[in-house]
Amino acid sequence: MKILIVLVLPFLLNIHSTAVKMIVQPTPYFIAMEYKGFSNCMYKVYVTDSLIMGAKVNGYIACGPSFGLGTSVPVKFMHDPEGYIKKKFDTYDSLLTDEAAFLKRDKFNFIVRRSDVKKIWHDPSHKWGMGYYPDTGKIYVESAINSENKKAVRELILVGDQDPAGILKLMDR
Repeated sequence: MKILIVLVLPFLLNIHSTAVKMIVQPTPYFIAMEYKGFSNCMYKVYVTDSLIMGAKVNGYIACGPSFGLGTSVPVKFMHDPEGYIKKKFDTYDSLLTDEAAFLKRDKFNFIVRRSDVKKIWHDPSHKWGMGYYPDTGKIYVESAINSENKKAVRELILVGDQDPAGILKLMDR
C-alpha cells in the first residue's frame, strides 16, 4: 500500500497543480474618474471581449480636506490607481456575467457593447479641475446611447499612473 501511495501521490499532485494553472484569469480593468455635473464618480472599468463595463467603486473625490463632502485620497496613494477605490464598493467580480445585476448594483454603472463603439481615443493632457491629483490623460469612448449606456461620449480620466497605450490596446482588441 505504501508503494502505491508513493507512486500515485506525485501523479495526483501534478494533476492538482495543472488544474490550478488552468484557472481563468481575472477580467482586465483600469481605474477612471468621470465627471457627473458638479460631482465625480470613480469607476473600475472592466474590458471583456464584448463589453466595456463601468462599476462605481467610489463617489465624489475631493481635493484637500473633504469636511465630510466626499473622499480625499491620501498623498501616498495618489499615484496608485487602486488607491482611489473604496474597498467596500469593489464587489463586482461575481457580477460580470450578469448584466442586469451589474447595472442594478449602482445607478451610475454602465455597459458599453463593443459592437456599439464608434471610436476610442486618448487625450494625454491633464484634466482641468483635477487639482493636484495626478492623471495620465483621458480615454474617450464614443458609442451608441441605450438603456445600459446613457452617454454618447464617455470621458474616462485615468487617475494616478496608468498606461494609456496599454488601455487603448486592451479596448481595441
